[in-house]
Amino acid sequence: MRFCALDSPDAVCRLLALAMIVDGHLAPSEMKALHHSAILERLGVDADRFDDAVVALCDDLLASARRHGRDDIEIDNATLDRLLDDVADPLLRMHVLKAMLDIVHADRQIDSREHLLLQRAQRKWSASDAGQLTDRMTAQA
Repeated sequence: MRFCALDSPDAVCRLLALAMIVDGHLAPSEMKALHHSAILERLGVDADRFDDAVVALCDDLLASARRHGRDDIEIDNATLDRLLDDVADPLLRMHVLKAMLDIVHADRQIDSREHLLLQRAQRKWSASDAGQLTDRMTAQA
């Protein structure tokens, strides 16, 4: 698995791409939800850069994940945690989680793999973010 710089646009793109493909297919409604969220524009990411991130993520997952049959792969918790750890800023995490929620809800079906991804992100990030976000908001006041 390739490393991304902490809180980089590429790290965010990988998580958004994962939200799109974790259920085994990419629905057009998920792509629409991504564009509607405007998170890529806020990060200064164009379509080509996002496409490159999707391809790189797929390559990395195919190389490192466990296979179940011909078409299914399983992403282990350590790999998932590494991807989630690449986004550390509490405010950015909040925006990424919101976009991920929009993406997985776009096709009006929550797959068990999508549910697990969102649940893991929420649990992993919420424990450390509550204090950091409060500290940050206090410092800005």
